[in-house]
Amino acid sequence: MTQEPPSKLLTALDICNLALSKLGEAPLSEINPNGCPASRLCYLHYHPVRREILCTSRWTFACKLITLHSEDDSVPCSHACTLPHDCLRVLEVNSRQWTLRGRSIYSPNQSVRVLYIADVEDTTTFDPLFVEAFATRLACKLCIPLTSSTTAREALTQEYHRIALPSAAHFNAVQSHSNDSHPLYQLWKNRTHL
Repeated sequence: MTQEPPSKLLTALDICNLALSKLGEAPLSEINPNGCPASRLCYLHYHPVRREILCTSRWTFACKLITLHSEDDSVPCSHACTLPHDCLRVLEVNSRQWTLRGRSIYSPNQSVRVLYIADVEDTTTFDPLFVEAFATRLACKLCIPLTSSTTAREALTQEYHRIALPSAAHFNAVQSHSNDSHPLYQLWKNRTHL
């Protein structure tokens, strides 16, 4: 009995090459700030675009839940809890009143539970539709410097906003709820018990 070889793990280079393929560019062997123009541009744009895409939706692979504690209790009714260094976007805070100022959450509570989008760099955790949206958005950023084609950039921008991102966000949202907490679960349950 033969074993199948393990599937290749996705890398940042793979995502850059997907983006370059959308532009008709040759694939890279490495991302290098001192390499060819495509390599330099991928090095420059990869992480900013990754963070941008992470901020656009509640990606299940990037959600983190953490309890934060106030570091200074000297001001009553206004406790400051510092956000983790990897927090890109706060999604939920378990306090009725809270304010985000800079990198701190102010609330009447000495501790708060925070759900946030983390700055995930591990490409092996990205789902396939997120990767497609990421590669499409990266191609938009690389298009003018590499091809000088405003028509190609417009087509990629339309693909990103109308197809890639909505599709990725939709399927991510569908899988983010357990069956019994999904908004349509009760409707489905009622129909199956008629």
